[in-house]
Amino acid sequence: MRSRVSNVLGVISESGLLLAFWTLGGVVFAQFFFRYFLNMPLGWTEELARYLLILTAFLGLPVVTRRGEHIAIEMLADSLPTNARRWLLAAGELFVVIIVGVLAWQAKALIALSSQTMSSMPLPKSIIYYVVLVGLLLQLVASINRLVELVKPATAKDTQS
Repeated sequence: MRSRVSNVLGVISESGLLLAFWTLGGVVFAQFFFRYFLNMPLGWTEELARYLLILTAFLGLPVVTRRGEHIAIEMLADSLPTNARRWLLAAGELFVVIIVGVLAWQAKALIALSSQTMSSMPLPKSIIYYVVLVGLLLQLVASINRLVELVKPATAKDTQS
């Protein structure tokens, strides 16, 4: 059973992902329409689309982790007994937690170093690093939650399914 915090973070990340995805679609459509139909390209759409794609990727990480749908090669894990399979998946998830933790730490450092503004919009570039940091922190919570679920002892209900 998932915790209330995990559910709230899941709703936040999925809502943000949905908003970012549809905004990205709207910006790309506007870029296409203005460039090819009106022959008046908008200068800011390409940069905004790039940053929205980054936002979509980093908000999508925790969503697929929470759902257990992250891409993986499961041939070795599927050939193992149930208990060994859980521990192998837990070791992999621990590796993900370490890597994502290091990446989040580095994103925090990049925020402190970034003082530039975006080239076509009057916004600080550090916004991108904040987005990456938020996505990585949500991923960290999702991975830790998944790790806890993998290492906790199996109950009778779990072994029946």
